[in-house]
Amino acid sequence: MTVNCETNTPDENNSIVHKNIPSEVVRELDGEKLLDRTTFFTEFSTNAYLEDFYTNVEDPAMQMVLTFLPNIVARVGKVDRMLDFGAGPTIHVAACYREMANEIHLADYLPQNRGELLRWVNNESDFDWNRPLRMILTREGKTWDKLPQVEEETREKVVDIYHCDVFENPSVDCPKEIFGQFDTVATIFCVEYCCNTIDEYYGAIKNVAAAVKPGGYLVYGGIFEETWCCFGGRKFTCLYITKEVMLDALAKANMFVEENDRGCVLYEVNGMFMVCAKKKIMDEE
Repeated sequence: MTVNCETNTPDENNSIVHKNIPSEVVRELDGEKLLDRTTFFTEFSTNAYLEDFYTNVEDPAMQMVLTFLPNIVARVGKVDRMLDFGAGPTIHVAACYREMANEIHLADYLPQNRGELLRWVNNESDFDWNRPLRMILTREGKTWDKLPQVEEETREKVVDIYHCDVFENPSVDCPKEIFGQFDTVATIFCVEYCCNTIDEYYGAIKNVAAAVKPGGYLVYGGIFEETWCCFGGRKFTCLYITKEVMLDALAKANMFVEENDRGCVLYEVNGMFMVCAKKKIMDEE
């Protein structure tokens, strides 16, 4: 594992950052066609996603998120309003913010995922979140006897559930007066699975970052140099990105990993990453 606090700057010559990487997603794997975003409405199974990644929490990506996100939340500290962009059908990100955010807003592109979130908010979901929440409590230094309180405390902070789309601006169908005013926006394993080209990726990062207020933070988790993912027996495309591309896209969206800011950090574990970048205030030097 490496942990960095390094300043990223936009690269004016994209040919250097983009050298030797694919410009668009891989469409086939060993002769099998990979599913892309055009199939999400029909092929993305909310139940399969939850069962594969959150029942036993053995997936390395979920281990990374549940290990490092509570630390990032603590580093940033108290915030007024946070958004989980591309939350899917999951509540672990919201749970990490239950004590640090006054308001928690959830957003996802797919109606089936928003439906599951609504069931959870209404205490009607059948999914058992105990294992992921135990990991969060452990990272927070709390005992498991607090477990029954975690979901209820999180529910009390949830303000609303919105539709979101990385290719739109505004990217979240929330009230106009709060778009661009979120103290923290988290987006975990979302953006590179939606994009088919590097150009789309840069635009998507910019659209997500637009929801962050000046001086606020973008918490972004993803994977480097991967071309597909699998759950429920279905394989989906993943845009191949590098660390250099990711940091450049953040910089061009006015998001910077500042050396002297306690909230800013970049974790890398076996090709996966979590980064917390700060949105520059425009009149800053």
